[in-house]
This record gives sequence, C-alpha cells and structure tokens, in this order.
Amino acid sequence: MKNKRFTKMLVRNLILMAIPLALIISAAFLSVSHMRKMDDAKVYNMEDLSEVEEFYTLGKVNVKLRISDLIYSGFDYYSDDKKLGSYYYIFRDGKISLFLLDNDMSERINEAGEGTSFTVKFRIVRDELTAAHIISEYTESLGLEEQTEGEASSVYLLDQLRFPEMWIKMLEVFYYILIAAMVLLGLYLIVAFYRPQIIKQARVLKRFGNVKRVVADLDYEMKKKLLYQSDNIFVTDSYLIVAYVSRIDVVYLDDVKYMSKHEELKRSRLFGGKKKTYRLTLSNVEKMYFEMFIDDEKTIDEVAYYIQGEIVNSKEEETPEEEYTEEYTGEEETFSEMYTDENDFPDEFEDAGEDGWV
Repeated sequence: MKNKRFTKMLVRNLILMAIPLALIISAAFLSVSHMRKMDDAKVYNMEDLSEVEEFYTLGKVNVKLRISDLIYSGFDYYSDDKKLGSYYYIFRDGKISLFLLDNDMSERINEAGEGTSFTVKFRIVRDELTAAHIISEYTESLGLEEQTEGEASSVYLLDQLRFPEMWIKMLEVFYYILIAAMVLLGLYLIVAFYRPQIIKQARVLKRFGNVKRVVADLDYEMKKKLLYQSDNIFVTDSYLIVAYVSRIDVVYLDDVKYMSKHEELKRSRLFGGKKKTYRLTLSNVEKMYFEMFIDDEKTIDEVAYYIQGEIVNSKEEETPEEEYTEEYTGEEETFSEMYTDENDFPDEFEDAGEDGWV
C-alpha cells in the first residue's frame, strides 16, 4: 500500500468514519456492562427463607429460590379489574412467609402434588400493610394470637410479578449484541485493509467498471500521471479526484462534455453573512453531472486548466428571467444579418442542402 495513494485515502476515510462508531459501541458496551454489575440487574441464589432480611438489607433483592408446600391464602392480586396473581404462604418455624405468584405459577402449584418443588425468581419487597392484612386472617387458626406482628410473620414479600425478568434479559441481549458489533467492526476493518474494493466509498466506482480494476487504475494514475494537486483535489490524465472524509468524488474526464465556472455569493452558516465562492460544473447530459465549490478562484482556474487546458472565464450565474430578456429584446435580426460571413455559420448548418436540413 506504500505507493497506492487512492487506496490509502479509502482506508484513511474508513478508519476516520469507523472511529465515531467504535466510540459509540464502546460507550454503550461499558454502560451495559456497568448496569449488569448492579444488584438491580443481578439474580442471587437464596437457599433458605431465613436469609430474606439479610438479602434485602444488602440490596440483593432479585433472588432465585426453590419452594415447595405453598398454601393458597385466599387472596388474589388485581390490577384494573384483571387478576394478575395470587398470594401464598408457608408456615415454618412458627413464622409465616408470604409469596405473590403469577397466574401460570399458581396454576402449576395447584395442579402439582404435595411435596412438589419449584425454582422461582422473586423480587424481595418490604410490604408491612399487605403482610399484616393477610396474617390477621390466620392468627387464630395458626395459634399466633400471643405473638407480635413481627414475630408472627415476615414483613417481606417475595413477589414474582415485580421480578425484572424483561429488563435483565434485555441487558443480556444488548451485551452480546454489542460484543458481536465490536467483533464484526474489527473484522470488517481488517478485511477492508487488504481488500479496499469492498469499502462503501469504493463501491460507487462500479459505474466505471470492475471496482478492483478501477481502484488499481486510480492508484497508478495518482502515482504516475498526477498533473495537479491542491489540498484534497487531484487531477490526473484521466480523473478528477476530490477527497472528503465522508466520501471521495471521482470524475472520469473522458465523460466530461461541458465545463463552466460561476461566481456565487453563499451565506455563511457561522455568522450569517455572505461570502464569494466559485462553482465548477462538469457535465454530460447522457452520462454525468458534477459540481464542486471552492472559495479560491486561483485554485478553481488551475483545476479547470488541467482538466481542459485553458482557464474558463468567470461569469455570474444568470436567472432564467435575465436570459429570456437578453434573448428576445432589441431589434430583430434576420438569419443573413446574424451570420454575414460564411465562416460564421455553425457547424451543424454546414451540411444543409438546398431543400433545408440534412
């Protein structure tokens, strides 16, 4: 790649365009990684119900617990008149532990036989009012009249409905997507370094033929047949090349049929004033149209000189109304008055016969 100037420009632009993307992916990856390390996005294994208060105090509120022998409390959980779950309890070691299960898990527990256990993910929630209300219904039947509220039941509710299953899965999916994106970006950069014809800015050269051949031809022209260079503008025997970070414009000079230069006043985006600039237009109705803006008239004249061999006269771009007025005002001229000398006749009239156009 040492002497391949056009290939170097392609790779340089690819790297410059990839840097912001790599930074965005890296920032997103670091953010997701940080969130996954937070207790709110982690799931901890809890072995026994006696650990509930300890886990809650440490902020380890998302837990996975193996449960069995749950008893339906007779209370259900509704939202907008829709049943979302049911309350269950376990009476163990003289204390009631409360659970809120969704409808699917409730149905599985009701259908399962005694002694069947299930591993369920819960979020530990401190809910004293709910616990007190449910426990009050079982105080007498369970012989808990003489115990205080804190002694009779746990103030913590193991809530399956509030477990952030979707949030944890979403973070996990994003985590692996971002890893894949970083790997793919790295692989693309490596492959593009050795096969620059796959770069998006190179694929637009397909209109000139085989992309690999055109890239090689441009490398050769910029090395052996470079006629002019000014900053990001290159003129070779066969091509005009204008390199930007976001794109590289390439014009095959054999396709150019018309060239014109216009002086214009463009409004400055920064201060709102107007400044003089020059527009160079290369066109061919059948094949192409290209225009570029340069603030320096000397540069645009030099570019035009090396493309055509002469400096194009500067002229301000006229409006359609001005052109119409110039064409039709003034005295009328006859055909013979307009072309008094035989040599003044346009080339397209030279083959005309006596009866008119050929």
